[in-house]
This record gives sequence, structure tokens and C-alpha cells, in this order.
Amino acid sequence: MNNWIEYQIALAIHEGGSHAAAAKLLNVSQPTISRGIRALEERLGEALFQRRGGENRPTETGKTIIRHAMRMRDDAAAIERSAGSANDEIAGEVIISASDGVGGDWLPHVLAPLRDRHPGLVLRIDLGMQKANLAAGEADIALRWRSPGEQQSLIVRKAATVGWGLYAAPSYLEKFGRPWCADHLKPHRLVDWGYIEPEGWPTGEAGDIVRPAEIAVIANSATSHLQAMKSGFGIGMTSHRLARLAGPALERVLAPHETVQELYLVAHDGVNRSRRHRLVFDHLADSFKRDSAHFRKGDFSVFFDA
Repeated sequence: MNNWIEYQIALAIHEGGSHAAAAKLLNVSQPTISRGIRALEERLGEALFQRRGGENRPTETGKTIIRHAMRMRDDAAAIERSAGSANDEIAGEVIISASDGVGGDWLPHVLAPLRDRHPGLVLRIDLGMQKANLAAGEADIALRWRSPGEQQSLIVRKAATVGWGLYAAPSYLEKFGRPWCADHLKPHRLVDWGYIEPEGWPTGEAGDIVRPAEIAVIANSATSHLQAMKSGFGIGMTSHRLARLAGPALERVLAPHETVQELYLVAHDGVNRSRRHRLVFDHLADSFKRDSAHFRKGDFSVFFDA
């Protein structure tokens, strides 16, 4: 495609956040970036980015173009991989351990194109909050929150920095009021689960961590926790990306307060001795990188509409 460089420029602006960062990613000059995106916008007849808060945020047209360009880049990479290993089939099972949030709604979208390219792969997604023992063969690859773990001989990549905030159903807030400072959280009801540490909550005027005093429900999974908030049980803390998936069923409380948690991609070092395990690991690492804004800020996912 004669204009492929212009789509690469659009991707680089999205992933880098600015024209200067895009120029570094593509190793070209900043004027080249500006000319390329201007030419693409003129040819398409639509603006692809808007400047907000010092960042280039994609317009609706921009989101569509970025998704298609991502697929084009994936296809190009797939062609190169297949050309290098046309007679070396990748097949067999790969077990991925993840929490039900990321594992339930994000992983299937990300893994489907990989499976299409390698029909011999069998991808098993095991959901749960307990850490799988990689050395014992409970999983081949794991997604772990906060820490990759103390187990020796691990291959570790930081997958994503995940932004979290306080949310509640509009119906609950209309009934019990919208808190406008941390101390006003105390008389409210809490949607709790043991996976969120209390330091993620805001501090009051006395400097202490403040959470709603009354526990309304305790959930043991991201899915039940999110549903409890949507059902109007009370105020809870969840990731911006899950709140985005909930749409108008959840409303942000005490913005811009937020906390962040690190998500790690982990595998036993034996992954380097298996092409199929390494392929899946690298695919996931690259996919997290491409979808960094989805995890950090709750932006649209480049892999599915949300």
C-alpha cells in the first residue's frame, strides 16, 4: 500500500501520545509526522485526533482507522513470521492463568487472531484470583497483580499500569447522595472485595484512609464486584476500563481521585524452549503495549469496541 506510512504515523501518534513521541518511535523527523497525518486526514476528509489535556486523543473516525491499522500491522507481522517458519507448525496447548476481569473480557479478543494464524494452538484460559504455580505446571503463562511473585526462574514483563477509581450506580447516588470530599464517604455503603488494598482509597482531613463505614456486599471476583456496583449496592473501587465497559450503569465518584496497580505477565523460564509458549507470551506482551491507554485511562480498546 503506497500510503501505509501514513497509517503507521497515525498508530505512532496514538501509541506515543504526541507528534514528537511518534517521530522517535518511527525514527523520522517531527515535520514528517505532521505532514503524514495531515495528508491522511485530508485524503479521508476527517480529523483523526483532537488535542486534549496535552495529549492527542483519537476522534471516532480516528478510533476506526487505528483499529484497522492495527490489524494491517498484525497481518504484516504474520506474513513475516509465516515466511520464516512455513514448514515449522506451531501446535499444542498453552495454559494462561488470569483474574476473571482481564481474563474474562480482554484475553479472548486478543488471542482470537493468534489462534486464527495458528490453528494447531489450543489456548486454555484458567480464571481465578489465586496465583498459579508455574513450576508445578498449573499454568504456562500467568497474569499477576502488584508483584510477579517470588518464584525463581521466571520470565517477567510489566504488562500494564492499570488506573482505578471510585464508582457507583447513578440510582444509588441519587438515593443516598453524591459525596464531594473523602470524609463524605463514611456514611455510605461499601461494595467490597478482598483484592483491593485500603490504601487505594482517598484520605480524609485527618490524614486517615476513608472508606464507606457500612459494608453492603463482599464479592470474590471482578465480575460479581462490578455487578454489585451496577445493581446499586453502594460505592466501590474498580478499574477505569471495567467502568467503561459498564457504560452509563456506573458513575465516577470523587474524580479525579484514582490509584494505579501494576499488572505483570509471567512465565517459567522453560517458555524459551517452546516456540508455541514463546509465541503466546510475546503476543500478549505486544498486545498489552498496544492497549496501554485502555488499561491506564479506560480508553477504548484497540482490540474491540467498548
